[in-house]
Amino acid sequence: MLPAMDLRSVLNTELGFATRTRLREYGITKHELARALEQHRVMAIGRSLIAHRTADPEYVRAVRMGGRLACLTAAKKRKLWVIDDGRFHIAPRVLNSHFISDAEAPPVRVHRTRHRIDAAADLIPIESGRNMLMHVARCQPLEQAVVVFDSAVNQKLIQIEELRMLASVHGGPLAKVVPYVSGLADSGLESLTRLRLQRARIPCRQQVKIRGHRVDLLIGERLVVQLDGKQHLSDPKQLAMDREYDRFLRRLGYTVLRFSYADVVHNWDRTFGEITALIAQRAHLWP
Repeated sequence: MLPAMDLRSVLNTELGFATRTRLREYGITKHELARALEQHRVMAIGRSLIAHRTADPEYVRAVRMGGRLACLTAAKKRKLWVIDDGRFHIAPRVLNSHFISDAEAPPVRVHRTRHRIDAAADLIPIESGRNMLMHVARCQPLEQAVVVFDSAVNQKLIQIEELRMLASVHGGPLAKVVPYVSGLADSGLESLTRLRLQRARIPCRQQVKIRGHRVDLLIGERLVVQLDGKQHLSDPKQLAMDREYDRFLRRLGYTVLRFSYADVVHNWDRTFGEITALIAQRAHLWP
């Protein structure tokens, strides 16, 4: 028997969910559970799971199907930077179970993984961070995967040294993604731009400090690339400060480009053309 805990506390240890067996281990009696169900403080999911009424709806949806959030859906739930593919990613809690997808939107993408990185670290409604990253590496194109991995390192979900170790041990998709991960990016736009320039053999440095402020990317000696995420649309004060810093850099002789989310995600050919045109003019080098 584990140390006694009240029903809400037990549920909170697994983000609002617990098995009936787990509840008994914490001293929750059948009478207490029946009363909580009768008062609609909790709800039963299948025969074995109990969930708090305030549990996250996405968690509830996954658990009702016999799964847990995985891949991009789990990454979004952890507030990592993702390029949404419009699908609801889940992994079955039991690999060989009779998993049945629902017909709700967004459509379900099921991840069946026989060999997980964290064999017993998943919570009831969501995959562990390491297993989530493994799903991302297997499921997503390289660029989208690097965006998530960079964000995970930047937000200290995992250290880049551990990623490199896992890639050497597990190989496969992880080994293809990890070499491109830097962890320095403040946003997915920075990750995308840096990776695309790198693959085009245009070297650039991230988060370079110039006169006390950091720039997103520096190509060569003086071509600065700044990237405006969607947050700039809701923060005019920050946007004004960024524009002022751009003008300051230009007075120092730097060439400054500033691109939006749409420029990077939807109009990359035009954006890339603008960057390479300036490089051709040697605007990335001091006269």
